Formats: sequence, structure tokens, C-alpha cells
Amino acid sequence: MKDSFKEQVASELRSLRAKFDYKQKDVANKAGIDVMTLARYENNSASMQLDMIEKIITVYGLDLNIFFSNISANKHN
Repeated sequence: MKDSFKEQVASELRSLRAKFDYKQKDVANKAGIDVMTLARYENNSASMQLDMIEKIITVYGLDLNIFFSNISANKHN
């Protein structure tokens, strides 16, 4: 069964954090968001807002186009 788009976003957020070897607290502080918000996004247990995703991925030097392109590319692998 294919993952939902939200699950793919959550998975990509977790993967990026692991790739950079950051703790959730580190990312949340750098993004200026609450650590519980990040945890909920990474666990796909919150309604995702584009502006919040943008704050998170900026920590990794990404913009929305690159982030969603990566998800699309991973979906086809």
C-alpha cells in the first residue's frame, strides 16, 4: 500500500533530521517552532501547514520546491 502524501512529508522530515544528525529540539529551536509541533509533523499526527513546513526545511537549507521535488523523486524509487 502506498503512503499518503502526509506520510511521505513526515518521513522526509524525519530523514532530513537524521541526515543532519539533529535532535528535534535543535531543529525546533533553529526553525523558531515548538518541539512538540515538530514531533507531531514528523509523526504525521498533526494537520500540516505549508508555512510551518517551510520554517522546518529552511533549517536544512531547502526551499519548498526542492523539498517537494525530493518527495516526488523518492516516491518513484
